[in-house]
Amino acid sequence: MTTASPVQLHDVRMPSADEVQRSGRAVFSAQELADGRVLVTVRGDVDATNRQALGRFIARHTRVSKQLILDLTAVDFFGSQGFTALYYASVQCARRDVDWMIAGSRPVQRILRICDPDGELPLICDLEAALARLDHVAKCRHAVAWGDA
Repeated sequence: MTTASPVQLHDVRMPSADEVQRSGRAVFSAQELADGRVLVTVRGDVDATNRQALGRFIARHTRVSKQLILDLTAVDFFGSQGFTALYYASVQCARRDVDWMIAGSRPVQRILRICDPDGELPLICDLEAALARLDHVAKCRHAVAWGDA
């Protein structure tokens, strides 16, 4: 006799290429910049009311990308609870082998200096620098892949 075990189903909704979500006093948007590269932009305030929604939004987009840029340059307020969303994003990117960068506003940079004093999260000052860094990482990965062939 076979025994059945319960199966848990999780939200497996795949993100669309361009998606916008409002949560609390923030708006999250995602757009595909190039094949395998996604830009997630956050505007407004990140706090305890929307940190989980932000973490889930980012995680959904790590499923369909090889590189992710998290643009937080338009974030006006970034509470310490926002750090947990970034930590969760970091774990998701590591699990899925997604290269990522965070471009942060002053409030984001301040909280990360406090909550991430060793600089474990890939914070960079602006979007252009984040794009350049991911281009460099992609070239290095490509060179390593060709070297293994």
